[in-house]
Amino acid sequence: MEFKSLTEALSTPQTFGNNLSCKFAQIRELLDEEEKTALDKAVDGIRQDAGMGKSKRFSTVWLSKVLRSFGHYVSVSTVQRHVNKECSCERIGK
Repeated sequence: MEFKSLTEALSTPQTFGNNLSCKFAQIRELLDEEEKTALDKAVDGIRQDAGMGKSKRFSTVWLSKVLRSFGHYVSVSTVQRHVNKECSCERIGK
């Protein structure tokens, strides 16, 4: 959509359709059942890992690197928001 003025552009917020799930959830939906289960376990591992720094076994940095190495391009911040339940997925049911 092309706007004639800044005022018009600022008065017309962008809509994203019905797709309210975050990029992480969209990637998850592309996976087969075995991969989904493994991904869910990794997310749970991150949520439960109480370690700090190098003592952490699971991290959002690690998970985003693994996903990217298999062609699923997702940022660390997107993974972090999903793991922390701060992404758009959490707003869908609310």
